[in-house]
Amino acid sequence: MKILVIDDQLDVRELLRDILVSQGHEVLLAADGEEGVKRAAEQPEFVICDIDMPKLDGHGVLAAIRGMPELAEVPLVFLTARSDRRDQREAMTLGADDFISKPFTAAEILDAVAARTKHQHTLRERIQDLARRHRQEINAQWSHELLTPLNAVLGMLALIESEADTIKPAELKELLAVLREGAERQERLARKLICYFQLEQLLHAPPSESPRPCAVNTVGEQAARQAAHEAKRAGDLSVSFEPGEVKVPDELLRAAVGEVVANAFGFSKAGDPVRVTGLARVGRYRIEVLDHGPGMTAEQSSRVGAFTQFDRRIREQQGLGLGLAIARSLARLAGGSLLFGSGAEGCGLLVTFDLPLAVAHE
Repeated sequence: MKILVIDDQLDVRELLRDILVSQGHEVLLAADGEEGVKRAAEQPEFVICDIDMPKLDGHGVLAAIRGMPELAEVPLVFLTARSDRRDQREAMTLGADDFISKPFTAAEILDAVAARTKHQHTLRERIQDLARRHRQEINAQWSHELLTPLNAVLGMLALIESEADTIKPAELKELLAVLREGAERQERLARKLICYFQLEQLLHAPPSESPRPCAVNTVGEQAARQAAHEAKRAGDLSVSFEPGEVKVPDELLRAAVGEVVANAFGFSKAGDPVRVTGLARVGRYRIEVLDHGPGMTAEQSSRVGAFTQFDRRIREQQGLGLGLAIARSLARLAGGSLLFGSGAEGCGLLVTFDLPLAVAHE
């Protein structure tokens, strides 16, 4: 296996090289974070990285490597001082796979490499199997996105187990907060996957009894306000819905509108307005979500699909790339469509649900 070792201490680099080479691994060495990111272009299969380094610290290295599609799933283990749990917590939260405390033994290094590699392969195989069953592409960043919050949870559990006798109550509360954050993020990702596959199943299932009419004005406004709350941008939201009903399950409509509004906040700056309106016109109901972000090109609009994200390297947004796919599937399920355009003077992105009303209004 090709392993990249990044550490500013020569004796640590040489010790790690000797340990790893003795087991038949190929070792790449880097004396600081910037050199480490450059050497990452040589496609290592595993990375061991110190946290406290000049020029670019371990957190910066992690962010840079996770931003490289070809390395997004490569296991990365941090080296950290035993006494500095804050570094450990931050490392796991940012998506590091594990940490090793200094000073370390050869057995700890080799065990970490073996354990993380086995764990990574097992999870990846499961995800690839899921993707094959649903005929989706595995080339996107979504598989890594599923692993990141789980890594934080497992890392915090490992830290609590190894340091249980010395962790103070205040520190334990911090660790538990990180655990909760990781678990909640994992739950959101899981619910998003379930929603998408549920919609796909309904779209391809034989015709059945139509769902009860759903009050768009109530469900849509709730979804928009919840998305603004989660984005911590309630003050940027402008929302106005006319009464109207469409024949889709209310929980799926809530998810679809919420995804589009969350996307609007994700691609616009704090302080920029996001407008959500609902209009009933001649047998149709239009939900419009307008932001003041960069918008979408015609080519991007044509490529909207499951597990597809645009400008991820530039924006480093989290997520599975499912939001617009969920919205489009919901629109199709209702017998309508999802449209993309621009706001006034070509500013921002305008996403429109065009849905048939359950009861036509003139």
